Amino acid sequence: MNRRITAILAVTAAALSLVSCGGKEESSVRPIVIAESTTAPTTEASSEATTAPTAEPATFHERHDYEDGVLVGRWASSEADIVLQENGKVSAEFDISEVMMLRSDGVFMLSGEEFPPENTEYDGTELGIYTTDEESGERIEFLRMKRRDDPVPDSYDGLYDIVTDLFKEKLSALVTSDETADFDVQMRIRNGNFIVCLPEFCEYTQNGDEFSLTLANTEEGSLADELGDSTFVLDGDHVTFYNEEGISEQFEKKE
Repeated sequence: MNRRITAILAVTAAALSLVSCGGKEESSVRPIVIAESTTAPTTEASSEATTAPTAEPATFHERHDYEDGVLVGRWASSEADIVLQENGKVSAEFDISEVMMLRSDGVFMLSGEEFPPENTEYDGTELGIYTTDEESGERIEFLRMKRRDDPVPDSYDGLYDIVTDLFKEKLSALVTSDETADFDVQMRIRNGNFIVCLPEFCEYTQNGDEFSLTLANTEEGSLADELGDSTFVLDGDHVTFYNEEGISEQFEKKE
């Protein structure tokens, strides 16, 4: 999932900075699964389907019958933190500082390009970043955010709500192909780095060593269409997820 987020966000950043670009990049295979929602419409199974044997998850490792709740906590990979909560909700944070960052002098960096300090406005509560149309000279809002906590006039760091609708829609599209999907997308700035936050954006289930995620909506093109079931192996503070092709990815326990 994290590689897909980074790839699409790079395209999104280019598009929002008025650089013409193509469609979404092809995603790589992830071990964490987005399964079809239980509320999605179902079709009546044929008689042949009902008599077919149930497919078992492919075995690429020793299977384990783990107790419920063994994955509760924060797990980190190289680009993402995923928080699996006791209530079955999943929150995620994706570090996009390779694409976007804000220096202490007000210079905003987008894919290596510098926006001059005068293009950054900050009053301790609202942060606005602007660009200029090269042909018309018109000033264009790239990103505007509002701090969720108390004003901090001497630091950009903090958690923000995204005010710019277009930017929020593009970030929602990281989870599903429907850019109008109503995901709660926030942005955290930490030491000038930008981190996309998706609080409780989906649910998960764990049964022994089988794991899956469920989106509230299953529009065509969502991650639900791309991935199958996963299994996992715990080794101390490390967990390895295996997708149905046997490709694995590791996360380390942080909390």
